[in-house]
Amino acid sequence: MKRWLILLLAVVIVAGGAVPVLAAGNRPPKRMPFNMVGQITAVDTGAATVTVKVVRGNRVVKPFVGQTVTVQTDAATRFLKKTETGVVPIALADLQVGDAVSVQGRLAGEVWTAYRITVGANLSHLP
Repeated sequence: MKRWLILLLAVVIVAGGAVPVLAAGNRPPKRMPFNMVGQITAVDTGAATVTVKVVRGNRVVKPFVGQTVTVQTDAATRFLKKTETGVVPIALADLQVGDAVSVQGRLAGEVWTAYRITVGANLSHLP
């Protein structure tokens, strides 16, 4: 009787430890905030994406420095441009290949989604 009780207790402990591991596979991807600075290499207004060659960024972005990243935009994304007199709103269609930009947003899984893209970033500080 004692052996069965110990065996049952061991099975319960092992099963209890496995449940969180199995449930983790069903969770949505973790959303991590990112800040990156780079240069636009492509703009696709039809797909609402901007491809950026990354120059520098926060810890989420650091593994991608020197690579290109395609960033999704949506109706909530703000597009801005730095001018001599301040910052003015622009549209996705106003972005051009070669523009230096800073991008803030969230990375979920492998999808980069921008909250804000600002033209006029300083690219002189290399990583």
